[in-house]
Amino acid sequence: MTIKELLNRVKLELQERKNQLANEMIEGRISDLNHYHKSVGIAEGLMISQDVIDETLEKIEKEDE
Repeated sequence: MTIKELLNRVKLELQERKNQLANEMIEGRISDLNHYHKSVGIAEGLMISQDVIDETLEKIEKEDE
């Protein structure tokens, strides 16, 4: 498995976790405001992680040229 494949797999896993959080919110499984804030914070962290992976993949692409 190459670094690119590994990073893409991690990125997909992060997206799945973000989708799980969204589903919990949509289905009303958030019990209180603190739980909501925590879930939003986790989702933001997952998005930032995906952005870092995208930036890393771009750097790898440029280095491969």
